[in-house]
Amino acid sequence: MFPLAALYRIGYIVHHKLCLAPGRPTEHAQVLVIGSYRIGGAGKTPFCAWLAGELCDTGKKVAVLCHAAARDEAALLRDKLPGCTVIATRNRYETAHEIDSQYDVILCDDGFEDSRLQFAKAICLDWGDEPQGIADLFPAGRARSLATDHKNIALRLECAGAAPDIRFCIKEVRNARGEALATAGGNAGEGVTLLAGIGDPERFFRDAARAGLQAGKTIALRDHGTGIRDKAARLVARGVPVVTTEKDARRLDAETVQSENLFVAVQAIDVVPDAREKIMALLR
Repeated sequence: MFPLAALYRIGYIVHHKLCLAPGRPTEHAQVLVIGSYRIGGAGKTPFCAWLAGELCDTGKKVAVLCHAAARDEAALLRDKLPGCTVIATRNRYETAHEIDSQYDVILCDDGFEDSRLQFAKAICLDWGDEPQGIADLFPAGRARSLATDHKNIALRLECAGAAPDIRFCIKEVRNARGEALATAGGNAGEGVTLLAGIGDPERFFRDAARAGLQAGKTIALRDHGTGIRDKAARLVARGVPVVTTEKDARRLDAETVQSENLFVAVQAIDVVPDAREKIMALLR
């Protein structure tokens, strides 16, 4: 895989030199990029939702930009952020300039690899697996770029280890009727099927285990894929209790979502006070 990773690296450098040269800064809104070296599964979207909510509570007018292909993320953010504007776009740089005068803060859910946004302040969600060389890059590893590619990281937030800045956990698991998994049908969370089509399904499975779910089966599908729709529908139709993520639930049909057998794991984020202060200090 190393030769493929080396070819990927060459393509990455050429693409950024020719197509993604650093662009001009916005004139009014402050732009923050929420990123990670990981290809997926770093928690960028839930962290964006938390940060946008915090900023709205301080009276800031906030817009969140996510990629147009990630419709599930846009739907999740809109549900969680009724007081913010969520825009799905294929070009965060151009969109940020188009809406510049209308907002105080523009958050980019990812965009870490778009070097046109070098003027923005980047917050890196650090899972302790920063790539050390080409061998760690896609497709050999889980990273898309090296540390030398990012000159605008203003803050690193530790997400792993004994004392992380951010803790991600599952706070409740409920179906559309509001029934908790622990009581619905006397299931008590045993033997459920965990179904995930996100960037890091294994992290979801670990979080579920820490929340006390005793999974009888785990199913990992492609991130943002459409296959989860049919898979979930077949399972719940057979009476199998299924637990999926908030993001995955946005890709399911209405009948499946309303099933008493479909449960959604609601994620909570705990940001330590010191980290919150550092985040807010980034705002000019």
